[in-house]
Amino acid sequence: MTTMNGFAAGPDLGHVKTGRAAAALRGALWSMLSSFAPAAFGIIVFMATSRVLGPAEFGIVAFAASIATVGMAVAPAGFRDALIQRDTITPRHLDAVFWLCVGAALVIYAIIVAAAGSLAASFAEPDLALLIPFIGLRVVFDMAAAVSNGLLVRSMSFRKIALRTTMASLVAAIGCLTLLWLGFGLWALAFSQLATSIVTCIGALVAARWRPGLTFDLKALKDLRAFGLFSTGNHFITTISIDQLLIGALLGPAGLGIYSFARRIFQILTDLITGALNLVSYSLLSSMQREPDKLRDAYLFGTFASSIIAFPVFAGLALIAADLIPFAFGPQWIEAVPVVQALCALGLLTAVGVLQASLVKSQGQADLWFYYMAGKQAVTVLYVFLFSGWGVSALTNALVIQNFIMWMPTVYMVVRLLGISPWAYLASFALPVFATTVMLGAGLLVQAQLPAAEPLLRLGATIVACGLVYGALVLLLGRRRIMQIRATLVRRP
Repeated sequence: MTTMNGFAAGPDLGHVKTGRAAAALRGALWSMLSSFAPAAFGIIVFMATSRVLGPAEFGIVAFAASIATVGMAVAPAGFRDALIQRDTITPRHLDAVFWLCVGAALVIYAIIVAAAGSLAASFAEPDLALLIPFIGLRVVFDMAAAVSNGLLVRSMSFRKIALRTTMASLVAAIGCLTLLWLGFGLWALAFSQLATSIVTCIGALVAARWRPGLTFDLKALKDLRAFGLFSTGNHFITTISIDQLLIGALLGPAGLGIYSFARRIFQILTDLITGALNLVSYSLLSSMQREPDKLRDAYLFGTFASSIIAFPVFAGLALIAADLIPFAFGPQWIEAVPVVQALCALGLLTAVGVLQASLVKSQGQADLWFYYMAGKQAVTVLYVFLFSGWGVSALTNALVIQNFIMWMPTVYMVVRLLGISPWAYLASFALPVFATTVMLGAGLLVQAQLPAAEPLLRLGATIVACGLVYGALVLLLGRRRIMQIRATLVRRP
C-alpha cells in the first residue's frame, strides 16, 4: 500500500528512540557482515587479478576509476546524510532528494561520457575512452539508491543492508572471476566495480519498501539545504581520490599501480573494520542530539570497541607484510610492501576518524567538518607535488605523517562536543595501544628467531604468537569492557 505521493506504508521515518544501544550493537554486527562480504570476496578477486594483471594495468583501471569517481564526488550525496540527521522528515523530503540526486547523476554522467575521449588522448591511454564511461555508470546507480540507503540507515535496518551488500559482492565477484577466466583482463576488474553498484541499488530499493512520488518540493529541499550542501562538500572531499589522480598524472600508470595496489589492501581492511562503524555510529549519534550524557558514553564506548580491533589488525599487517604480500599476490608486488606498511600506520587513525566524522556531523556541524576536510585535502595536494619526485614509497610516508599531524584538530572538536578533557578521550586508547605494542614485540621476537625459515612458516608462527599475546592481554586487562559489550548485545530492545 502506498500513499498518494508514492511513499510505501511501512517504513518509520523517525529516529530509533528505544533500545538504541542494543540495536546499535546488533547493527554493528550485521554491518560487520555487510563489510565482511565485500572484503572476503574482494580479497579473492584481488588475489586473482593481481596474479594476472601487472602494475601498469592496475594503474590504468585505477586512473579510470579515479576520474569516474570525480563524478560521484560532485553528486549531491550529502542530502542522503541530511535525511538521516534531521529530527523529522516527511515523504516530501524523500521525493525532493531522490529527484535531485537522479537528475544530477544523469547530467554528471553525460559530462563524463563527453570528456572520456579527450582524457584518453591526453594521457595516451586508448582504453580510458571506454573504461571511464563504463565505470562512470556507477554514479547513476549510486544516486538512484541514495534515499533508500538513507531510510535503511535512519531506521537502523542493518540486517537488510548486510544481506543486500553480501548479494552485490557475490554477483560482482562471480562476474569478475568469470571475465578474468575468459581473458578479458582489466575489463574484469572494471566490471566488478560497476556490478556492485547495480546490485546494491536494486537491493536498496527493494529493502527500503519505498518508491518515489512524482513531486519535487523546493520548500522540502530547502529544509535540508544547509546541512545537505556542507555534507555534499564533505562527500566530495572524501570521495574524489585526489591522491590517486595526482599520482597517476605525476608518476604514471606503473607508480599508480603500486600505490593503488597497496591502497586496495588498506581499503579492504578499512571497509571490514570501519564499514560497520560508519553506518551505525552516524545513525546512533544523530538520535542522541539532545542527550549529552548518552552521547558521551556511546562515543567513548565506540572508540574503545573500534580501536581494540583496528590497532592490532593494521599493526599486525605491517609486521607480516614482507612475507604476506609475495606469498598471497606474487613476487611482482614486492615493491608495494613499504607502501602497504606506511598505509597501515594510517589505518590506526581510520577507525578513530570514522567516529569523529560521525560525531561532528551528527550534531549538525557538517560545515565544521567540511572546512577541516577542505584544509586537509589542500595540504594533501601540496604534499603530493612536493614529494612525488622522491618515489611512491616516500610520498606515501609523507602523506601518513601529514594525517597524523592533522589529527590533532579533530581531538579538539571531539572534546568540545562531548564536554570532556583531552586526557579522558585519549584514555579510551590506553589498552589497545598497550596491548598492540606488546603484541608487536612478541611478533618481532618470533621473526628474529626464524630469520632463515620458510616465509610461510615464519608468517604462521608470527600470526599465532601475536594473536595469543594480544588476546590474553585484552581478556586480562579489558574484561570489564568486554562484559559490558556482551551485556549490551544480549539485552532485549
